[in-house]
Amino acid sequence: MPIETVTKAGRRRYRWTFERVIEGERIRKTKLIPAGISAAEADKLGRQWDAEVYAVATGARKAVVTIGDCVRTHINDKSAGWKDYKTRTQVLEKYAPEYENQDAPDLYEWSVRFAGYMRASVDRDGRPKKPMSHGTIHNTLGYLRAAIKYAHKIGKIAHDETAKMVIPKPSDERHIYKGRREMLQVAMATNDRQLRAAIRVAFYSGMRLGEVLRAVPTRDGFSLGTTKNGRPRIVPIHRKIAVIARRVKFTIKPARVKDEWQKARVKAGHPELRFHDLRHSAASEMINAGIDLYTVGGVLGHKTPASTKRYAHLVTERLADAVAKIGNRR
Repeated sequence: MPIETVTKAGRRRYRWTFERVIEGERIRKTKLIPAGISAAEADKLGRQWDAEVYAVATGARKAVVTIGDCVRTHINDKSAGWKDYKTRTQVLEKYAPEYENQDAPDLYEWSVRFAGYMRASVDRDGRPKKPMSHGTIHNTLGYLRAAIKYAHKIGKIAHDETAKMVIPKPSDERHIYKGRREMLQVAMATNDRQLRAAIRVAFYSGMRLGEVLRAVPTRDGFSLGTTKNGRPRIVPIHRKIAVIARRVKFTIKPARVKDEWQKARVKAGHPELRFHDLRHSAASEMINAGIDLYTVGGVLGHKTPASTKRYAHLVTERLADAVAKIGNRR
């Protein structure tokens, strides 16, 4: 029988094994059957997998490329250039059992099931797990989509079916907007001079933490060279941080910024505030001052207008004033 009972993490599971000599070649494959199905269902699935392997081995059918195959190829060929290599590979390894044997051309129903599993509060064995946010699900499916697209690009799969994937959009609800007063409260709650300066620069420039720490002050503004969107950028220097730009040279490490930031935000009474929220707050301040979204996107270094649209709801409160001005021209 190709199906055997095994114990996995203290729970009974079924495992399928195929081992035969076909046309002089020994072929052996094994696969853990999804949890939660009966012995009869496992046996039926095993017979189906037997037939598929036999058909491929005899040339009656082409081998099916799985998402796992695409991911391995993508990592082998392209991972050296990934800035987020560690994070991406950790995520891909964590969820490998969910996509490893999934056919790359059959993505709609699988993506729905996978997203549902990531949102669930229990794993396949019924043990409690942390539900993932829309943003995490979006990023994980994005990694897998990129691997499949690459596999199609190099001819590993005949068709790119990633348009059928259901990928939830990351929620913008997590954005927190604070004003100058709250920013200064957190800045004054730390004894680290460089962190205090970095907080002010982030608020008055909209730069990310990494950009704040490596920005080079010039006559035209903060020079960033190559940024996240792949383009060089100059950020004007606000008069309130002109002295900091001239006098402070950042040598503090990002890890220390995060540690000291956590202490300062709690001490200041804003434990929910992330350093990146200073960037969102800068956008809010500009929009509330009447700056259009296109210009705000330019300051923040957004590559496309779609990135700036997340702040569009901040403009809503000014719409009534805009409408009231219709017909007032004399």
